[in-house]
Amino acid sequence: MSPSRVARVLIVVLLTAACGAGRPEVARVGDREVEETDLAQAVALQRVLADLQGVPCGQAQEGEREAAACDRTALSAELLWLAIVGYAEANDLVAAASDVDEAVSQLETQVGADALDEALEKRGLTRDDLVELGRRILTLRAVRDAVAEESVGEDELRAQYDKRMNEFTTVQADHILLGSQAEAERVYRRVRDASEQEFVDVAKQTSSEPGAAERGGRLGSAVASTYVPEFAEAVVALEPGEISRPVRTQFGWHVIYLVDKEIASFEEAKASILEPLADREFRSWLEERAEELDVEVDPRYGRFDPTTFSVSASRSTDPDAVSPSPATP
Repeated sequence: MSPSRVARVLIVVLLTAACGAGRPEVARVGDREVEETDLAQAVALQRVLADLQGVPCGQAQEGEREAAACDRTALSAELLWLAIVGYAEANDLVAAASDVDEAVSQLETQVGADALDEALEKRGLTRDDLVELGRRILTLRAVRDAVAEESVGEDELRAQYDKRMNEFTTVQADHILLGSQAEAERVYRRVRDASEQEFVDVAKQTSSEPGAAERGGRLGSAVASTYVPEFAEAVVALEPGEISRPVRTQFGWHVIYLVDKEIASFEEAKASILEPLADREFRSWLEERAEELDVEVDPRYGRFDPTTFSVSASRSTDPDAVSPSPATP
């Protein structure tokens, strides 16, 4: 073989070796790798949860084997964990052990302790493996909420709190329902300085609400937003012991006595304010992370979709894809 021919062969060999070394065993997220042992563990846990719930392990796409779908589901969870773990570490976001224990206890209550232990043993897993999965899930949720809060900002959250105040206010109220404004005005003049008992006594005599003669218009305790808007706005504006002027709703005219009112603080309400915003903000953040981290997935397992930060099934025409599922026999 000529020297030039030898040189060309060496170059090809070196390039091939370099490409092989560069491809991750299963996947890579930034400088963190998913190895086959990691995926096997994740698949086993995914199958335990599927066994306990009586559902398939992953949603198979057209023409895809169930085992491959399970691998994709488990691998997607691994990629997501590696995408957020750096942020969690940098921001000291760690799931509390008590919260993890509670989550595992809830699962045990749902399926039974014996069934849970049998499912774990069948897949070669222990309670410690399940606890670790719980820790990851709760840490992921903490990161999602922190990212959303950072993205939305304190000012917007407080504006939402003010706008949705009725959702965070619990009231205990009595009312008198009347058919006309004139009737309501007459009753209001009669009860505007009344005690609660005096108000209830008048409600028993005058209210058109079914059952008022027995209950005296007592509505009990409820979140203000569960009432129709006009009633909710009127009752929230009162202080305990105050009586409203007549308020019109679709049911008629109301005179309202506020017995008690409790308002959740901004900090207490923050989680529920974030909830409808968190998924959207977290998805946007993950798309940016996908670009920053240069996620790679071995084509045997599917294709990485940065818009969902998950693994989708490889098309049958993909020359790098193979039909057997690598992680599941």
